[in-house]
Parts: sequence; C-alpha cells; structure tokens
Amino acid sequence: MKQVLCEIGDNTYGIDIEYVQGIEKQLDIVPVPNAPQMIEGIANLRGAVIPIFSLYKKFHVEPKPITEETKYVIIRVDEMQIAFQVDVVSEIVEVSKKHFHELPAVIACDETSYVDRIIQVGKKLVVAIDVQGVLSEKEKHHISKLIEEN
Repeated sequence: MKQVLCEIGDNTYGIDIEYVQGIEKQLDIVPVPNAPQMIEGIANLRGAVIPIFSLYKKFHVEPKPITEETKYVIIRVDEMQIAFQVDVVSEIVEVSKKHFHELPAVIACDETSYVDRIIQVGKKLVVAIDVQGVLSEKEKHHISKLIEEN
C-alpha cells in the first residue's frame, strides 16, 4: 500500500494514495466569513471550488509559517474534494501490510477517529490518517453547503 508521508507540526502522517487526487505547491486561499472552524477558506483549483481543511486545528497543532515546502494535498472524501495544508510532503512510500499496526485500544476514541492505523516506516512510527474519519458528519454537511454556495 502506498502512503503519502506529510509533516504537520513535529509529526509525520500518512495518507493512503488511493484518496490523493493531487499535491499542489500553492493555492490562493479566500477566507469565508462564518465558515466552520476547521475550514481555512476556499480555493479555485482548475475551475473547482476546493475547501481548505485545517489539520492543524483538527490535531490541535500550532501551524508553522507558510514556506516553499508548504503543500496542499488534494483528497477526495465521498463525493467532495478538499485540500489539507501540510508543512512538507516528505515522500511517497510503499508499505507492506506487515508494517501496519492497529491503533492501541487505550488511544481509540471519538477524538482519534481520524487515525486508521499506525505504520512502521523504517524506525519511525507514522499515524495513518483515515480520510473518511477526519471529517465528522456535521463537518461534511457544512463543507457540502459551502461548496454549493460558492
């Protein structure tokens, strides 16, 4: 299974490449007043309105300043495209199933529903993001409305 490894704050996360539609270097983000808290704004990506979802806020991480290495990972959740801003896309790796580990039960709860599994990449442990679990049903609904209105 291929994973796109991204750095958010001081941690590395994996996103299953099956959900990744693209990786963009720069997007012109337009803030949307009264948008849901996790939405940084919207961007026009080749004629489509793409909400920018803040993994920083979701993970309670202080965002780093935008640099040349900042990227936007475009993913598909259900029928929506959204972008995750990440500090760095470090690499795309192929990981065998034997290196995937279930999330320890003591950590599993509603607040960690975005965690799919833990991956061992070399000597490092990486949190694999469950793209379907990142957004709550309420957030999916708000984002759908935001896209329809713009």
